[in-house]
Amino acid sequence: MADVLHAWAVQRRVIGAIWMREIQTRWGRRNLGFAWLFAEPLVFSFPVLTMWALMRGRFENGLALIPLLWTGYLPLLMFRHTTGLAMKCVWANAALLYHRRVTPFDLIIGRCGLELIGNMGALAFSFVVFYLLGFMPLPANYSLFLLGILFNAWWSMAVAMLVAAWSERSDLVEHIWPPISYIWLPISGCFYLAEWLPSSVRAVALTLVPSLQCYEIIRGGLFGGRIQVFYNIPYLTSLLAVLTFLGLWVMKDLRHYIELE
Repeated sequence: MADVLHAWAVQRRVIGAIWMREIQTRWGRRNLGFAWLFAEPLVFSFPVLTMWALMRGRFENGLALIPLLWTGYLPLLMFRHTTGLAMKCVWANAALLYHRRVTPFDLIIGRCGLELIGNMGALAFSFVVFYLLGFMPLPANYSLFLLGILFNAWWSMAVAMLVAAWSERSDLVEHIWPPISYIWLPISGCFYLAEWLPSSVRAVALTLVPSLQCYEIIRGGLFGGRIQVFYNIPYLTSLLAVLTFLGLWVMKDLRHYIELE
């Protein structure tokens, strides 16, 4: 146990140092500096939610539009930003691998984990703003609401690990992942409820689209009994665990694929 605690302390210091380096290289002390970590997702979300509300009105299928969009678009930004920054993130920081304690896993956690934290902070801040403006209700079930957000964060990080690992193996990933992430938008569950799907399609979607279950858990926690939600926590946990294991497995020999110019 003493060895495990020592290893964890070392790992924590390494990732903390990478986070500080990432903050300095990405934002430095210009303008808002580190605050852009939280402000950048808000720049994406507030205009989009405002435009949808102006175009579609206050309600969609009997549900308040802003809470419905917020529970879809903010988690979607978390996914897209985290996975988008994963591409070639090890190659971009490959010089750090000369330090014995630094691994490709540390570099991926350093960049993608920091982005994940920023998006979760933006998610919390935007919720408070919309609540104070009267557009967002308090969650009917806080535990379920937070669980859905954590599942979405896990889903984002699991995919980011796979994208990071495979982008170092093939330049093709760098070209095909951006369109794939756009195509994923209407499929993901961001703008619809599982309840709105035909039962046969719903079963397939809940099986093959993990993000849909994440959205369903978030919306179930926010709206409570006002909507019918569909999710299977043991299945979702098992699926994300498999994706995480695959990400770690393809990452284990990643050093051999790093080519420095």
